[in-house]
Amino acid sequence: MLVTRLKEAWKEIALLGIWITSITGTFIIPLPSWHSTDENTDFLMKFGLFIATVLAGFLILFSLKNKLIKIWMRLSITFLVFFIGSYTSYHFYRAAKTLPYVEKDIVIGNERITNNPFEAFEASHGFLPNKKKQMMILLGDPEKVWTQKSIMHNRILLMLLLFLCYLFSAGFMISFCNLIILSKEKYPVKIKDNQHTVI
Repeated sequence: MLVTRLKEAWKEIALLGIWITSITGTFIIPLPSWHSTDENTDFLMKFGLFIATVLAGFLILFSLKNKLIKIWMRLSITFLVFFIGSYTSYHFYRAAKTLPYVEKDIVIGNERITNNPFEAFEASHGFLPNKKKQMMILLGDPEKVWTQKSIMHNRILLMLLLFLCYLFSAGFMISFCNLIILSKEKYPVKIKDNQHTVI
């Protein structure tokens, strides 16, 4: 009796397993090592990843009612394209808007303040060090060069891109696995034996 029920509900169990994996993945996968004077940044990042996982959970509820392979094929392709786009944007934007400092990536701004240490260094030495050494001049404090508003703008944009990466990756995993499950149900694999045909 229990085995029969499990066989009937195997699709739901598989999708819930994928969803649970995406939930744990948001906490197991290390977050970017951004250094920030704002104490709420780390909390906002984790909260955003949790919301992305919850939204992906609604996709499972949708899968219980909709069993058309074409829809899940389109969703899988759409989520994959959006994931690649968001991840690429995040990767390049993070490279452009962070500077390394003591094994951390520190978010910088777009707007410089007047009389900043970079100007003083460039005036006395005639050059500015490369990106790997620039943050050493500031001792890891980006607010010595960039305005707090522009730093916060870049920080929020990076968090938003990271949120979209998790959302689209979880959506792709769920929709693609659902597509595989539906395909197996519709087109069962027939294995021919010497005496029997196993489905």
